[in-house]
Amino acid sequence: MKNTEAKYNYKLLFASAICLVVAAGAFYFYWDTTKFVIRQILESKFTAFILWVLTVLVFLFHYFKHKSKEIESEPILTKKFGAFIDNILGGVGYATAITTSLTLLKGIYIQKFYSDKTYFVEFQDLDLMTIFGVTLFLLYFSVMKVIDIAKETYKVEHTEQVLNEQGKVVNPDVNSRLGPNANEN
Repeated sequence: MKNTEAKYNYKLLFASAICLVVAAGAFYFYWDTTKFVIRQILESKFTAFILWVLTVLVFLFHYFKHKSKEIESEPILTKKFGAFIDNILGGVGYATAITTSLTLLKGIYIQKFYSDKTYFVEFQDLDLMTIFGVTLFLLYFSVMKVIDIAKETYKVEHTEQVLNEQGKVVNPDVNSRLGPNANEN
C-alpha cells in the first residue's frame, strides 16, 4: 500500500519563496535594469542555442538509457519509425517549439516595453496579448514535457539493499552521518 501523504521539500519551498521576493524586489526597485537584462537574455543567440542543445541532449540520453526497454511514455510521433527517430524528432520538435516561443515572446516584449522595433506591424493590443497567452502555453507545455523526459531519464530505477553480517540493511548515508559505530546496536 502506498503512502498517500504528500511530502514537501520545505527547504526548496523556502528557497523558492526567497528567490521570488528577491526577483520582485529587483523588478520593483530596479525596473529599468531588469527590463534591460530580460531584453539581453531574449536577444542573445546563446540562450536559444543552449535551450535547443539541452533539449535535444535530454531526448538523446533518454533514447540511450531506454533503447532496450519498452518506453512507458507515449511516443511523440509514431512507433512506426522506432524509438531512435521518435526521440530525435521529439527532441528537435520540442527544442524548436521552445526557441520559437522565446522568439515570439522577445518580439512582444520589445514591442511593448521598448517600442524601438515593431515585430507585429498590423496587430493590436488584444492580438498581441492573445499571441502572448498562446506562446506562454506552448512554452510551458514544451518545457514541462522536456522536464518529464529528463525525470524519466535520470530516475534511479532499481537499487540493491546491502546487508551486514547480522542481516541488517546497511545504509551508507546514515552510517556516514552517525559515525563508524552506527550499526553496533
